Amino acid sequence: MSEIIVITGLPRSGTSLMMQIIDKTDIPVLSDGKRNKDISNPEGYFELEAVKGIVVNNSFLNDAIGKAIKIVTPLPIYLDLKHKYKVIFMRREMDEILKSQEKMLQKDQLSEREKFKTIYEFHLKKTYRFLTENKISFIDINYNELMRNPEDELTKLISFCNITSEIQTLAQVVKPELYRNRNEVN
Repeated sequence: MSEIIVITGLPRSGTSLMMQIIDKTDIPVLSDGKRNKDISNPEGYFELEAVKGIVVNNSFLNDAIGKAIKIVTPLPIYLDLKHKYKVIFMRREMDEILKSQEKMLQKDQLSEREKFKTIYEFHLKKTYRFLTENKISFIDINYNELMRNPEDELTKLISFCNITSEIQTLAQVVKPELYRNRNEVN
């Protein structure tokens, strides 16, 4: 595999969960373990510290060839286009993302929720436009559906990434008991 698998999505959209799933495949993950597990992500974040500086320096992407790396939205717009990518875009209902983010930050940002919603929607549009304009292959994986019916979303993932792992093995990573901050209608 000569491409880089990029796991992206808004914060709290399931990017860490997708990294955990990919970690159970034959695709190596690129992370440094510097960010510790916590109550918000008890299974870990699977992040690479260098990603935070991608705007100034994206040379770490050279080490990501043939691997999966988490780069949250809107940072994929700083990808080095000399590389080939497959992007797994994690999607989650916006209200759940906002509630989860507020809880993680231990702030009641209800008064600012509309502002953050507008910002996040802008980031999504900007990232999708970048991927489309640069003909970067991507797939949407819906976190809400992944929690309800993992096999359907994992089937899409397996096909997109040519994963040879058994779907049952990957489905074991999905832990509905960690699906918190869900909308009442779900």
